[in-house]
Amino acid sequence: MSRKGRRAGKKRSYTGIIIIVLVVITGLVGYFIFTQSGTGGGSILNNQPVDPAVANQLSGVSLNTLGAVGSGPAGVTATKPISNPTPLLLGSKPEVLYMGAEYCPFCAAERWSMIVALDKFGNFTGLKYMQSASQPEIYPNTPTFTFRDATYSSNYIAFVSVEQVDRAHNQLQTATANETSLMSLYDSGLSIPFLDLGNVYSLTGSQFSPVNLRVGGQATGAPYNWTQISSQLDNSSSPLAQNIDGAANRLISAICKIDGGQPSSVCSQGFAQVASFERHSSGSQVQISDLVFRGTPSASAFSRFAPTRQIAQL
Repeated sequence: MSRKGRRAGKKRSYTGIIIIVLVVITGLVGYFIFTQSGTGGGSILNNQPVDPAVANQLSGVSLNTLGAVGSGPAGVTATKPISNPTPLLLGSKPEVLYMGAEYCPFCAAERWSMIVALDKFGNFTGLKYMQSASQPEIYPNTPTFTFRDATYSSNYIAFVSVEQVDRAHNQLQTATANETSLMSLYDSGLSIPFLDLGNVYSLTGSQFSPVNLRVGGQATGAPYNWTQISSQLDNSSSPLAQNIDGAANRLISAICKIDGGQPSSVCSQGFAQVASFERHSSGSQVQISDLVFRGTPSASAFSRFAPTRQIAQL
């Protein structure tokens, strides 16, 4: 072979090695960016579309895992019947109304369970990464998602979300008069997150503390990142799954009760029967009562005051 041919071969070999090195470096940089916890001012992933792998882990929690987790680590109380509820419908479907804010760490925790639960009845598009506010907010930079640009499709229920304030405490989305009225009627403390499930069940505050999304379950621990949490959702022995999936099961139970038990492949499962409810103080509403935790602060510690707004009347 001529000297010129050997030089050309070596050049192609070096080019290939350089390309491989660049691919590896790009992958490592991308992985670091994707998995960073986002301390300080927050992650650069905030408001970016959720990676399909994370979305699949949220929607892909198996029925076996949900069954193994059951009601999770939270205590439950006895179920009590409701009296003469006025259905909350969007079109012909029961409506699940969520009111929260991006800065709120308790909303951040509850959204994980909401997405796991709602994905068993339909599909999200447009979910984006989000963190709760940075310090001095309690549990700063809790990893979560935002519903602000998301849409949800389901054959069984309608989902309406109102993210009232962004993580910088700026006004974002405004609730309608009827939505505000429902919240003020069933959430006398005007705290968030707030959920109205078909106007048959309500939830005030998060079902588990955001501290469970931090290393060591300690308030001073760094927040886990999205991949660390989502990768554990289908592992029933993981404390992350036990909290998130357990709370999701209680929401699934409520949704199955308001939509006629559909789909039967979900609602016939034992985990869809785990929720316990108690009569709301208004006398006409049932409130999910799994907010009383063993060895943790009272339920009031798991919520934030809602943004100031005018209270409308029904």
